[in-house]
Amino acid sequence: MLIETGAREAVISSEATFTIECLLNQTQTLYRSSRPVRITNQAGRLQVANRDGFLLEEGLEEINILPQQPKPLRVNDRPYRGLFKIVPQGQGELEVVNVVAMEEYLRGVIPPELGKRERNELEAIKAQAVAARTYALRHLGQYSNGRYDLKGDIMDQVYEGVAVEYDLVDKAIRETTGWVAMYNDEFIQAYYHSTSGGMTDAIGDVWDRNDLPYLQAVSDSGASSWSKYYRWQEHFSEPQLRQRLERYLSAERGVELRLDPITDLEIIRRSPGGRVMELVVRTKSDVHRLYKDKVRWAFRRSSNPDLILPSARFDLDILRDPEGNIVRVTFEGSGYGHGVGMCQCSAIEMSRRGWDYKRILSHFYAGIELKKLY
Repeated sequence: MLIETGAREAVISSEATFTIECLLNQTQTLYRSSRPVRITNQAGRLQVANRDGFLLEEGLEEINILPQQPKPLRVNDRPYRGLFKIVPQGQGELEVVNVVAMEEYLRGVIPPELGKRERNELEAIKAQAVAARTYALRHLGQYSNGRYDLKGDIMDQVYEGVAVEYDLVDKAIRETTGWVAMYNDEFIQAYYHSTSGGMTDAIGDVWDRNDLPYLQAVSDSGASSWSKYYRWQEHFSEPQLRQRLERYLSAERGVELRLDPITDLEIIRRSPGGRVMELVVRTKSDVHRLYKDKVRWAFRRSSNPDLILPSARFDLDILRDPEGNIVRVTFEGSGYGHGVGMCQCSAIEMSRRGWDYKRILSHFYAGIELKKLY
């Protein structure tokens, strides 16, 4: 599990003694410490020093930190279970990998992915546990460098370690230990998202990927209507909209682009779940077509251009001046996230209504088989 990339240093500490394994040319040197140590990258090699600055080792290829007692290790004051593997990244940065058992990993994944939940939402937590476990197993070995299997952020699943653990999540993990979702004896692509806004969509209608029989458009029967993102709006002036589109197209094409004023926007195609599949943007001199989930990245949000649109499930309201020029464009949307697979807010409401986790999973992943691996 990659938990740090691009870090300038890693300060390792624990409430108990830990072992520092230093590796160079297949030679191993071991140290034990009960006090914090600081690891840095010096010109592509690692060095480790104690908190007083005394240098223990330098010129290293890899450092592993192993707990000696069942106490979490801390990296830059954030506690994690398992052990750390640290390697240099470039000439001055670090890559920190947390090696952790699956069920311990889930304890740090489910809370940031699902939020703090109540007892009547336990079945939704169980559904999330099975989905997250299945996702992780499906993606083992996905990164070619071989140092880690998953990233601890939205590129895979958000993972925050010991600090977010709580008892109800632990209960859900215990009661679903080893359970996974499968289709034709393979782990499913267990995608999930926050809020469907009324209906999910087939994977091929959201991304440029082949359709999968268990990832199809499914109604949430209003179960996500309690989400704060069930309905949303974003307002853009024409210059704001143009600036965001210029930024997106320039990055996509690798060349700086400047667009003429936008004269019209038109939704050409929608998915069965209501998401935009093709959007045409016309300027005074050109036409640009945006497809599927990429529309979220093209426009982002009016309040914060660093954030993409909440979803691709939206309508457009265009306000023009007396000459027909665009003054303002309002995106009137519903839902949060890509819209593929399990809707988390719907799962929470379904749990409140008495659904068990197997029924929830089978609703969003049609035709799957739930199996206990261990």
